[in-house]
Amino acid sequence: MLKSFYMTKYLIAVVEDEEQAFLRLQEQINRFSKENNNVEFDIHWFNNGPDFLNDKTIFSVIFFDIELGLDNGLELAREVRERNSVSSIVFITNLAKYAQFGYEVNAISYLIKPVEYNAFSIVFKKALNAFSANEENDMMFRIPGGVEMTSINKIMYIEIVSHIIIYHLVDGTIEKAGSLSQIEKELKGHGFIRCHHAFIVNPNFIKGINKNDIIVGTSLVPLARSKKKEVLEALSKFYLQKG
Repeated sequence: MLKSFYMTKYLIAVVEDEEQAFLRLQEQINRFSKENNNVEFDIHWFNNGPDFLNDKTIFSVIFFDIELGLDNGLELAREVRERNSVSSIVFITNLAKYAQFGYEVNAISYLIKPVEYNAFSIVFKKALNAFSANEENDMMFRIPGGVEMTSINKIMYIEIVSHIIIYHLVDGTIEKAGSLSQIEKELKGHGFIRCHHAFIVNPNFIKGINKNDIIVGTSLVPLARSKKKEVLEALSKFYLQKG
C-alpha cells in the first residue's frame, strides 16, 4: 500500500512514441489507482521530445522510452535533471543494456517492453514513494474543508500576499493565513533561506542568482539588496554541506 497521507493528485508524464505502448502503461496506471484507494493520477502523453521539453510542468513520475524515434530518452532525462531533482524517472526499453545509464540521472528503475503489471506495480510504487518526502519532512495544513499534507522537500518557495501564505510546491500550491516570520521559525533547520521580506526559498531548487532575483525552478523570486550577502553566504554553506 501507498502511504496513507497521499492526498494530492500525482502528475505523470509518459514520453513514448508508440501509442499502443502508452495505452498499455495508462491501463496499468489506472489499475494501480484502483488497487491503492483510488489515488488520483493526471496522465500526460508526449510522443516526441520537443513537446515534452516545451511543457514546464514538474511531474511526479516520468516514464521515458529510451528509443524515442528521432529523440533519445536518456538525453531528455538529462535535461529534466537540469530543471529539477525531485521528479522520479523510470526508463522503458526493449533492451536491458540501455538501462545501465540510468544512474547518470538518478533513475528509479527501468521496465522492459512489453511491460507486465507486476513489474510495473513494484517500480511505480517505488517511484511514487521516492517522489514523496520521508514522514519526518511532512507538513500538515489546515485548510477550509479539511486537512492537507505535503512534504517540505516539495516546497520550492513561499511568499506572503495580504496576510496569505502561498506555498509554491513542485505539484501545485497551498494557501493559508499566517505569518512568514512564523513559517521561517517552523522551517529552521531545513535549509530554507529568507531572501526578501515577502519570500523564503528552498535552496534545492535554486538555479541561479542575478542582480535582483533568484531563479527558483522556472520562476523568478525577488532578492532584497539588504539580503544578498546573507543569501550568498547561506547558499555557500548549503553547497558545502551538500558536498
